[in-house]
Amino acid sequence: MLLIYKSLLLFHIGIGFVSLILFWVPVFAKKGGALHVRSGHWFAKAMYAVGFSALALSLMLMLDPIGFKYGDHAFTPEERVKVLASVRDTGLFLLAISVLVIVGVRNGLQAVRAKGNHALMRRADNLLINLGLMFVGGWLAIVATGSSPMSVLFYLFATLCIVTAGVNLRFSLRKSVTRGDQIVAHLTSIIGAGIGSHTAFFVFGANRVFADVLTGYTVIIPWVLPAVVGNIIIWRQARRYRPLRSKVK
Repeated sequence: MLLIYKSLLLFHIGIGFVSLILFWVPVFAKKGGALHVRSGHWFAKAMYAVGFSALALSLMLMLDPIGFKYGDHAFTPEERVKVLASVRDTGLFLLAISVLVIVGVRNGLQAVRAKGNHALMRRADNLLINLGLMFVGGWLAIVATGSSPMSVLFYLFATLCIVTAGVNLRFSLRKSVTRGDQIVAHLTSIIGAGIGSHTAFFVFGANRVFADVLTGYTVIIPWVLPAVVGNIIIWRQARRYRPLRSKVK
């Protein structure tokens, strides 16, 4: 089981690095152009691979925390209790991020495919996956007890999951939208998925390089920095399409 977990983790890290590179190509490419569409297509595929591999890893950690992550390593009874709780919490956190990424990519693609037919956004599968994201966010919030740095992160990402699902559902259930609304929904969802991959990269990289510097609540910085930068990009892109949002599709 340890070999399976490590092999999948290596795949997840590798494809995650590829997705980081692919993310910036459609961001800077001419919107709607051939390069934007082609690179965006491959970015979406890479992010699906990232999301579903993370989902599998999270389920492994939650179902058999010690078997998958530590193999035959021997723990004292006291150590075993602490390790089980810690790894299962990590698994739940990874589950929330993986679902957030998968929903973000799917919603972003659906917003483009629904051009001229917004009813596609109200399909049962689209609504259920967002309700699932809201459920995972609520679950994460319940687990986030105490005031440790990790608990703060749990609360932040629980809120992000719930708010993202709410925004997606609100957009999907609207009776009519403008073309500008669809473009902004696409940008918001896809960039949101990119924030997820950048967050993981900065967290694991920063923890190794700046372990002695990022202590206490400063460990939160790698988690929130991609979200801050990503939301600035979303805000700037949304401004460009504001005139379209005032016109009837």
